[in-house]
Amino acid sequence: MFDNICKFIAENFSDDLATWLLGSPLSLTVLDPTELQLD
Repeated sequence: MFDNICKFIAENFSDDLATWLLGSPLSLTVLDPTELQLD
């Protein structure tokens, strides 16, 4: 249950979440699954 809530908050309020955690606004980066390669 908490995972779903945390995911929702991170997806919809990423700037507010970063400001709350870090004390300054920061844009969070979305990773594309194709960028994650296993060598």
